[in-house]
Amino acid sequence: MKIIILHGLYMHGMVMQPLSQKLKNLGYETQVITYNSVAINPHRLFSSIDHALSDHGRNILVGHSLGGLIIKQYLDSRKHSEECISHVVTLGSPMRGASIVTRIQDLGMGTILGNSPHFGLQEHSSRWNYPQKLGSIAGTVPIGARALFLMDKRKPSDGTVTVEETTIEGMTDHISTPSSHTSLIYSSFVPKQIDHFIHHDTFLHD
Repeated sequence: MKIIILHGLYMHGMVMQPLSQKLKNLGYETQVITYNSVAINPHRLFSSIDHALSDHGRNILVGHSLGGLIIKQYLDSRKHSEECISHVVTLGSPMRGASIVTRIQDLGMGTILGNSPHFGLQEHSSRWNYPQKLGSIAGTVPIGARALFLMDKRKPSDGTVTVEETTIEGMTDHISTPSSHTSLIYSSFVPKQIDHFIHHDTFLHD
């Protein structure tokens, strides 16, 4: 099985290498996709994912933050079967958009986001309508950009995305862990949960 990994906003594929290596240690073939997250070219990016897919077994897509939303748009574009791509796991991805993005735009700072809001970051209503099993992992340590924008601290969040924003109707399973938005990438909890989800269609709940 092959796991294809996408990073989030303002990041580069290099930041996903520790997660990639942990998944390799669990026996998976992995490939990290790098893209310009503030000037997203969907044709180029989706073609990169197409070329990364293995023809010899199941594929799994893993996305951090914006990366999870990119995966959703990719599946909407390509209509892959469950035999080709069986599972999707998102890490801190606001599957119906992020309130912090709305706040940034309201403050007149939307240009720093580039065209990323058009790829799912803008708040919207949605559900998971794809044959792939979706597992969503949320962080609960509120260290991050939300505090800079004076947002509601009472909502459980990873400091950037609220736990509620990582849920979507139609998903297969959801789990949270004491991590911030960025530290989800480096958590030893995450690769173990990805592995369990792939094999059992559920996370390993205590």
